[in-house]
Amino acid sequence: MNSVSEGFAWYKELDLSKIDDEDRYRLLEHVVEKIGRHRVQEALSISRSNMWRLLKRQIRLNDDKLRIILDFLSPEELQDVLGSRRLLESLGIIRRDGTVNYPIIIEILKEASSDEYLKQLIIRFVVENFREDLKRFMGYSVMNIELRWSEDFEKWLTERKSKPISKRTLRDYKSVFTDCLEGRRLSNELLKQLEKRIIICNSGKERSTSWIRQILRHYVRYLYAFGQLDWDDYSRLLLVIPGRRYGRKLSQKPIRADDVLKTIKTVRERRPDIYTLYLIILFSGIRFEHVLNALKTWSPDEELYVSYLSRNIKRLECLETHCKYYLGKERDIKPAGFMFFPRNLLQLIEEYRNKIPNKRRIEKVAIDKLGLLPPSLIRTFALREMKNALGDNDVYRFIVGKFGELTVSARHYMDLLKEADNVYVKYMMHIRTLGLF
Repeated sequence: MNSVSEGFAWYKELDLSKIDDEDRYRLLEHVVEKIGRHRVQEALSISRSNMWRLLKRQIRLNDDKLRIILDFLSPEELQDVLGSRRLLESLGIIRRDGTVNYPIIIEILKEASSDEYLKQLIIRFVVENFREDLKRFMGYSVMNIELRWSEDFEKWLTERKSKPISKRTLRDYKSVFTDCLEGRRLSNELLKQLEKRIIICNSGKERSTSWIRQILRHYVRYLYAFGQLDWDDYSRLLLVIPGRRYGRKLSQKPIRADDVLKTIKTVRERRPDIYTLYLIILFSGIRFEHVLNALKTWSPDEELYVSYLSRNIKRLECLETHCKYYLGKERDIKPAGFMFFPRNLLQLIEEYRNKIPNKRRIEKVAIDKLGLLPPSLIRTFALREMKNALGDNDVYRFIVGKFGELTVSARHYMDLLKEADNVYVKYMMHIRTLGLF
């Protein structure tokens, strides 16, 4: 029997000799509870009697069998079962005597120089947990630059910036800058004021500091691009000026898994075209309208050049377990996402993509005629379940296309895409355990 996913090859880094027998049995019991005794027995290629003896802890779970068990676990599940400290011991980061293996830590930090995603994780952790120490260390109070809106700054925002802004956004930026930053100095005092949620600007109005901080970060990048800041000052300022957070709470309306299951079963039996659409929403977390548009303009063989990535992208790319369909256009100047879905959905998509009705008709059939959940609530359910399965992190936000909630450079984009391929299988498994597919 094949393992669940070769994407979970992370366990090969573990020192299995440091996982004692008690922990091995706990891992076995967790996997049996997760996928069932029969599947575990088949995977281990042992008899029923030996399976019974393993569960009764009468025979040892050797390294070969342990590797098979680890195939069915994600790193997060291993951490839940063993605990963080045991996991770090298994990886050799913490020694048995409780001391930290500093050479390994140093090597991990060195790796960040060539791994953009790891570097961003480390920087974010340091900024969020050691902000005051960071400020004292960097001594940003030496900054004393006067802030002035200029034509050069406008051109940089609309033409030279990696993700140029629209004319409407430019007007908003200029209004905020003129009211709150014009003529002020980039100093310790200003940065302390921007740490607050609200600031009183020149007009006497109270404004949220989130937009002001975002504009100030753009201004710092502009100064660096025009040689008015050196690299050290530039990197220091970006670290101590937090960016704007775009996060939105998911709908608080309760959505029961039984209602989702009823909806999926009903459309599967009565409307296989709408069933196909609902499955894509459930597995991708993509908006209803975006899925409809993707199916309407379906062109799996297309290959297009994406300028902000400086590379060609295949519209449809399939791995062994799943596929991803690029939703962007060739002339896009901002990042676009992929529509992830299980590979075995391809046949349904090819069969029904030209038969799926328009948005209004789908809502009328699903809600009014059949009394089922609308596509919007299927998406909300999917977002909740994906967050539960994968965690509230950049990879989750990347998969569902929430690019407003993270900063995506071209290199970071490709790192996230690779990581998304590795963890998406976990969400597929989660949906199947709910009996939805």
